[in-house]
Amino acid sequence: MSDKAIVGIDVSKGWLDLCISGSEASERIDNTHDAIGAWLDRVGPGLVAFEPTGGYERSLIAAAVERGVPFVRVHPNDIVAFRKSRGVKAKTDRIDARLILAFVVDVLSRRGWRPLILGDQALGALAARRRQLADALHAERCRLALAAVGAVRTSLEAVIAVLHDSLEAVESELAAAIAANPDSAELSALLQTIFGIGPVTAAALIADLPELGLLCGKEIAALVGLAPHTKESGKTRYRETTGHGRAGVRRALFNAARAAIRHPSPFKEFYDRLVNHNRRPGKVALVAVMRKLLVTANAVARDRQPWSGAPQAPTHQARPTRPAVGTPGRPHGEPCAHRADRVKAAAAPRAVARSASLEAV
Repeated sequence: MSDKAIVGIDVSKGWLDLCISGSEASERIDNTHDAIGAWLDRVGPGLVAFEPTGGYERSLIAAAVERGVPFVRVHPNDIVAFRKSRGVKAKTDRIDARLILAFVVDVLSRRGWRPLILGDQALGALAARRRQLADALHAERCRLALAAVGAVRTSLEAVIAVLHDSLEAVESELAAAIAANPDSAELSALLQTIFGIGPVTAAALIADLPELGLLCGKEIAALVGLAPHTKESGKTRYRETTGHGRAGVRRALFNAARAAIRHPSPFKEFYDRLVNHNRRPGKVALVAVMRKLLVTANAVARDRQPWSGAPQAPTHQARPTRPAVGTPGRPHGEPCAHRADRVKAAAAPRAVARSASLEAV
């Protein structure tokens, strides 16, 4: 960490509460670009830390970027756990600012941190708006399918038409914004060489995942929320779940994975192997395909080379698929025969052959 002051900031809609290292007092300023810029010029901190608040921190980020002040966005779950570890039960904006500062000084300095990677804010806003319109359009179509009153159907159809036009307009703006930037346009074309990834998924990766190509495969999978969390205690092993991270990226990768396993490709072979030979449930295998798509896209973005994973002819005979349940060779769905009946059925031909040989003698 730098020798300069470290600042913990609790962000609200109208103001910021700031707590500076080496001082017990806190300060409150307006959450405006001018007020934040004047405060940064006066204090000159070496690092500012804050929690994400859904957009109220944009003025702070913009002012810090303009002045080259390093900043870190602390996950709220870390602050909640840190609060419990310290036994702090009271909660105010000033207490939260002091907790964020203490967390950065005591924990984050030892754990290590990397500067926040900022993407194109316009692309992120357009991608978020596209998801909102797509969700609203889906909801209205579901309501239309159940509507029985004529006036209700007319209202729903009018809203659906407006939402559809708005969605097409936002998608056009998003595509134009990507095409206007040479780097984004090149990356979009490279990502679409991956089987299953189309323009929508490529746009979601570019807009919502600026870290693509800058992290390793495990880090990018954990960031998106596709890394399983191991849970073991003694001899008990619990189900390893995935979650948290970039939900919008996971949603795009889910649709890309469904498209990738419908036609022959390395992703379909991977999915079939997990389901048929490793006996994994279909949804678990699909999440594995999502992660493989993400890691592949990360490698493509890192190397700036098109994907070269075209399916090849198998060099050896594939192993036969084992029946899911029951005895070997029994068609799936038939009832299992009793063991005594199976033994009698297997011994009957040998008994007939033995009696025939005795009669011949």
